[in-house]
Amino acid sequence: MDRKFPKDQEIERLIRLGEAARSCLEHEAVLLKQRLDVPARIRGSLKEHPAGWLLGSLASGLAASLLLRLKPRRPAEKKHRGLPLTLLGLTLTAIRPIAKVWLTDQVKSYLTGQTRTSAVNSTQFNRIPSSKPL
Repeated sequence: MDRKFPKDQEIERLIRLGEAARSCLEHEAVLLKQRLDVPARIRGSLKEHPAGWLLGSLASGLAASLLLRLKPRRPAEKKHRGLPLTLLGLTLTAIRPIAKVWLTDQVKSYLTGQTRTSAVNSTQFNRIPSSKPL
């Protein structure tokens, strides 16, 4: 007792079935796009509930600051130096660059003097002794 449709009716039924499936798939694709579009969802939520977002950000900022707060250190006792020691420290600080330059020049002159003397000594030792008997 199979009910047989004429070919035209069968084709029309298949066309309607395809159109229904296509419209269902289009609707599902639109819904899926909306679910996956996170920036648009956040933008919409911000427009709909701005007070909730503001209070939430304030609460989360307060909680983070309370959790990440460092314990205050005890202030170190300041050593009060007298005027002569303070002046001595300032003088040494001012003299340091000049001392570095002077010391560098002294080392350079020592090294160049040492190389000159070693060059002179090497030429003296490399001379052929004279044939005069002692």
